[in-house]
Amino acid sequence: MEDFLININGQIHNGPEAQISVFDRGFLYGDSVYEATRTFNKKPFRIDQHIERLFQSAEKISLTPTFSREQILSEVLKTIHAGSASDATVRIVLTRGTNSDLGLDPELSGPNNLIIFTKEIKPNPAWWIADGVSMIFFQKKIEASGSLPKTGNYQENILAHKEAHAQKAYDAFLVNTHGFVTEGTTSNAWIIKDGVLYTPPLKDGVLDGLTRRALLEMAKRQKIILPLIEKSLNKDDFRNCDECFITSTTRNIVPVTKIEGRNVGSGSPGVMTLELLKQYLEFVN
Repeated sequence: MEDFLININGQIHNGPEAQISVFDRGFLYGDSVYEATRTFNKKPFRIDQHIERLFQSAEKISLTPTFSREQILSEVLKTIHAGSASDATVRIVLTRGTNSDLGLDPELSGPNNLIIFTKEIKPNPAWWIADGVSMIFFQKKIEASGSLPKTGNYQENILAHKEAHAQKAYDAFLVNTHGFVTEGTTSNAWIIKDGVLYTPPLKDGVLDGLTRRALLEMAKRQKIILPLIEKSLNKDDFRNCDECFITSTTRNIVPVTKIEGRNVGSGSPGVMTLELLKQYLEFVN
């Protein structure tokens, strides 16, 4: 906590000093939206797209922002430059506001609360690339379709992550109520089969990840080594793939080498996955 700088409604605090009301709706009900990005040499990765997606998430839960896009960008940049880290994680949280009383009615809340977290980001652990990570499947109970909003309500994702750790795995692939794999708890999911790169479509209930978008953009510009197809994928597609990986803004590309305790391909990080990682880092830098 001491490593964080936190901006609350324009005021920057050291981590231990940052406080917000217990009547904030984000705390009471998870009534908030958020974005997570990172900086490369103090430059925030695709920050305009992250802020736009924040507003899209807000619209999906009928949260009317009382901060403009320009105000949020200004506060993000101010928080980044207040710290010394060249490479930092950045989290932007927009809550519906602080309630005047207990109750679900949004009319009880005042103006939004804007909270921005920054902290130096460490390089990915070397073993992620040397050995890859392991995953399990977790069956979702809540019906969801289309591109998901990024909200403070992460209960199913938390349960999935907890179950993965109980099974000594790194994380879980979520499976929707129609039997299709959607994503990791905080990442997008990918497989490679017979020289083709596949990822689940947004319609299956997938977060429109910014690293995901970057790979789609690279594919359109022929900047990656493989053809890329968005397609509904089931558990067997993942069990029988040649290579597998997950993506997120803060982690880039992470090879998956085991699913449910079984090797993916040879059981080592895939050659094409590692080449994609190299190409992706060249692209974003």
